[in-house]
Order: sequence, then structure tokens, then C-alpha cells
Amino acid sequence: MSVAVRWDSPEKTIVIYDIEGRWTWEEFYPAYNEAIAMELSVTHRVDVIVDLHNAHLLPDNVLTHIKSISDKQPPNIGITVIVTKNRFIHTMYQIGIKFYSKINYYFRVAATVDEAYSMIQSAQQEA
Repeated sequence: MSVAVRWDSPEKTIVIYDIEGRWTWEEFYPAYNEAIAMELSVTHRVDVIVDLHNAHLLPDNVLTHIKSISDKQPPNIGITVIVTKNRFIHTMYQIGIKFYSKINYYFRVAATVDEAYSMIQSAQQEA
């Protein structure tokens, strides 16, 4: 499977999606549903890292799916940081936040996992 989800630590404060190779929305949604169950299994804030650095191109209809995902976040979700160096994804993010204001609230884009952790730390301090 090209999409897997896991806790990043025993404290269960960050869920990590590991996405590799070519992947589809049909592969993503079961992992997404698993992540939602994980996030709802705790009462504290949970942030998310979606690691795409080993993934190929995004599946079709990205903006539609991101809007759908952003509208279904559990109440204890923090931010989701998408990790990629792909310029297309960075551009899609910039376009997305112009059309769907909730995207900017829930999603950020980082070039590295370390940058993602830094973004999460900053967002936690602002909360």
C-alpha cells in the first residue's frame, strides 16, 4: 500500500502519513479514516504530518479532496503539514488558500520533516 498512517510517538500528539510512489484517493481514504479514529481516541490536540517526499504526482481533483478533508477534521485536530519539495504542490497550496479559507487554518506546506515539526511547534505555542 502506498499510504500508511502511524503515531509519531507514544504521547500520541502527531499522526504521520507515509505516502510513497504512485497513490490514489482510494488508497488515501482508508488511511484517512484510520487517522481520524486515532485522533478521536485521545482528548488532547493532535497535529498531522503528511510526508510526500517519496511520492509521485498527486492524484486528480486535489483541491476538491483537500476541501472535503478540511471540512471533516475532528475537533481536537491541530494543523496538518504536507512535506514535499514539489513546486506544483506548493503552488496548488497557494491557489487553494485563495479559494477555501479553511485550508489555510488546517494545512501548511514544508520542504522537510524538520520544518514540519518546527511549524507544528510554533502553531502549538500560538494556541
